[in-house]
Amino acid sequence: MKDLTEKKATEVEVATDVPMGFDEEDSDFLIIPRIKMVQTLSPERKDKQAVEGDIINSLTKEKYTNKKFIPVFQFANNVEWRDRSEGGGIKCIARDGKMGEDITGKSLLCAACKRCEFDNTKTGKESLPKCTKYLNFFGFFEGERMPIIMSFGKTNYYEGKKLYSLAKVTMQNMWNYGYSLTAKLMAKGGNEWYIIVPVPAGASTEDDRAFAQQLYTQYRNTIQNVRYDMEENAAPPEPDVKNTEF
Repeated sequence: MKDLTEKKATEVEVATDVPMGFDEEDSDFLIIPRIKMVQTLSPERKDKQAVEGDIINSLTKEKYTNKKFIPVFQFANNVEWRDRSEGGGIKCIARDGKMGEDITGKSLLCAACKRCEFDNTKTGKESLPKCTKYLNFFGFFEGERMPIIMSFGKTNYYEGKKLYSLAKVTMQNMWNYGYSLTAKLMAKGGNEWYIIVPVPAGASTEDDRAFAQQLYTQYRNTIQNVRYDMEENAAPPEPDVKNTEF
């Protein structure tokens, strides 16, 4: 009888570890937030929720400047955005960075389309990619339990590659180390904008590593089917040269 009582108590304890109240949960209800850099045209600046150069949570508007981001895994995607004069929004997206699907439902291999690549047969702005490559990191902030996505594209793509390289050379799980996020002001052609710069910030805690392992197991193989916040950034000036790496 004693063993049976202890077993039931354990079962109840385990059951309460699962968040309750989401019985009618629909996958369409959940949208993973992203780390957002506030620019001149950002709604958060106009609404006085943040200032230019702030790094925030796109959902809660919490500020993350200089906080420690712990990446769990990396994934790529390509997005072709409709021109603002056409109403904006996504024109075509390749959620795996390989197979794209446009707004009509037509599918095409990115390797065949090549709109995300520089066109070396042209010069100036005509040579620039029409589709944006994104290097994304699924992770969370130290001590917090909200998953979030950080994306690098266009003029800050190099910073994404640098973060990946910094994590790779440790020869350990990606989440074993964290990176402080700082804002860097860029300027070109009379325009100014901010980019996110990750800086190594030391090892993660055992609790954070355990949480990262859970996130990896839950999301790594399903990320292509998960909805996450995406918004075209305020467009910084594009380079007038071919194959420039920032």
